[in-house]
Amino acid sequence: MATVGLKLVQFGLIDDTGKIVAGTSGLSTSGLYQVDDGVISAKTANITGIEVAPTQIYGNNKVVDLSIAKGTPSVALDFNDLPYDILNKLLGRVSDGKGGYTISSKPRVAMLIGTQTLDRKNNVYFGFTNGELVNPDSSNGTDTNAETRADDTLTYTAIGADAWNGEAIKTYYDADPLFDATSMYADVFGGYVFPSSGQ
Repeated sequence: MATVGLKLVQFGLIDDTGKIVAGTSGLSTSGLYQVDDGVISAKTANITGIEVAPTQIYGNNKVVDLSIAKGTPSVALDFNDLPYDILNKLLGRVSDGKGGYTISSKPRVAMLIGTQTLDRKNNVYFGFTNGELVNPDSSNGTDTNAETRADDTLTYTAIGADAWNGEAIKTYYDADPLFDATSMYADVFGGYVFPSSGQ
């Protein structure tokens, strides 16, 4: 199915039991953080490694079978500007108590990416319930008569989840008659429950 645009990127920190982390230790009171506030927005979310080509098995001078390996999805993310506190939590940076931050143990991160069908009438989602984020580089350059911006570029590496039979990615389509947004969020974000006032 062809898609258009990038409508949604959401994150949640996941604890050792696979549940979403809420409150001060998490990304928000509910645990969910949506990247969508003005300039704090997502530009690209390029998913690779969803599937890999099979290996041909030969016998009697011909292909007799195909060996299928699991995909190893990763996502190249580009954000205009993530809040510093959110970025630190996603990357596992810890404060030295004097304004500096260093990388500590990486937290487990769940992520939901949303795009749309070509007619923009329906949504397509890519869910990752377990993975880690890294910030591989930061390219800074001088301003000229125009600004030279350095975006927040992150790489997400998905990890297979026991609850998903070892798979690392799920896709959802809201026109499917069995689609349920509440179930999707609980599935991706470790039992997340919508607040009574909405998302």
